[in-house]
Amino acid sequence: MKKLPLLLLFLVISCTPVQPEKMINFSKDLTFEEFESNLKVYADNSDYPNIDE
Repeated sequence: MKKLPLLLLFLVISCTPVQPEKMINFSKDLTFEEFESNLKVYADNSDYPNIDE
């Protein structure tokens, strides 16, 4: 029973908040050029691996 609070504490500490500087707003009011530019920035800054390599 003493392990449950320790486990909960570990889970809460290990969670990281979303970093606001990496968030890009894709609103409905964007032109196609603005959307394409935001999409390129998002793709360059994403943590996903490049499958073309």
